[in-house]
Amino acid sequence: MEVVTIPFDPKYLAETLAMMRKWSPDHPELGERSLYDWQRCTRYLALAGGTVVGHIAQIEHEFRYADGRPPVKLGWGVTLVLDMSDDDTRKAAGRGLLKACEDAPGLKYAAVGVVPAIEPAYRRRGHQVNRGGSNYYARLFRPGKALAYWRKPTALGPLIRLANAMLRPQTRVRFGTLEPITRFLPEWDSIWDDLMEQQYELFGTRGAEFLNYKLAQPNRKYFTYLHRDPSGAIDGYIVYRRANHLARDMDLVKICAFVGSRSAKLDMFAEAMRFAISDARGTYGIVGLSSVADAPEFRSTGMYVVRPYPVVLAAGIEGRIRVDFFDSDLDNLW
Repeated sequence: MEVVTIPFDPKYLAETLAMMRKWSPDHPELGERSLYDWQRCTRYLALAGGTVVGHIAQIEHEFRYADGRPPVKLGWGVTLVLDMSDDDTRKAAGRGLLKACEDAPGLKYAAVGVVPAIEPAYRRRGHQVNRGGSNYYARLFRPGKALAYWRKPTALGPLIRLANAMLRPQTRVRFGTLEPITRFLPEWDSIWDDLMEQQYELFGTRGAEFLNYKLAQPNRKYFTYLHRDPSGAIDGYIVYRRANHLARDMDLVKICAFVGSRSAKLDMFAEAMRFAISDARGTYGIVGLSSVADAPEFRSTGMYVVRPYPVVLAAGIEGRIRVDFFDSDLDNLW
């Protein structure tokens, strides 16, 4: 049966949400109407015989180079969900939906959350898999739960518990003060630009409009703080939350987004660690995602588990890219 790719048509909304709930059972949140209404993106559908057999969305976000090279507009391919009932239809739908995103005018294709099994498919399409820019950082309070979720050998559990005993968590603010906020102000935008230019080669823009949009995501309880240095000057922000998986046994504190000076990051990570240990009792661990340049601050706070985080980028995009959970749709999932 022929599969055609079309721009999203609202008349297929109910059918699309039902398809996503059925064929992405680990992430039922993708089928929530509230998430659909909130998310800013361009959507495409794959149809076979007038029936929805696939969906993809694309999120536009400008990334800048610290050395002044022209910025690049990435088009994150997200929420690719396919009807798996027929293999030929699935493959045709997947190819068509990816091509729609790759051909989007003015955007360079990018993707996150890519598992090793599908990396060759991206390379065959001419993309690159960047492993040198960002890492996943964690501290596991209940190693058995986390290892089972990530399908890692449970024999690693005793080693992690030993490392936890030796590498103690840091929970004390030492280099300034933290101020809770509910909104970001535009006059802070230049602070975030300057801080990121000093530390990262390629990074996503962080302005008040973008950050406030992210904080408005439905079904989330974010904790957001400004950091001020001893003189009272703003030199960082952090956003974190407790995240409970809706379909699997996983409960984590996520450092969703941050920008800060070196000392600000130490204080902000310590606050997130304090929350995980004292306020989010029973959670299995705390995780963060950011540049390889931030490894010393994560480790100093006690988040010593490190795993490279692959990012798919269109050919020709150079540099070590920094992403956190507010990039792409990474914080849309549970």
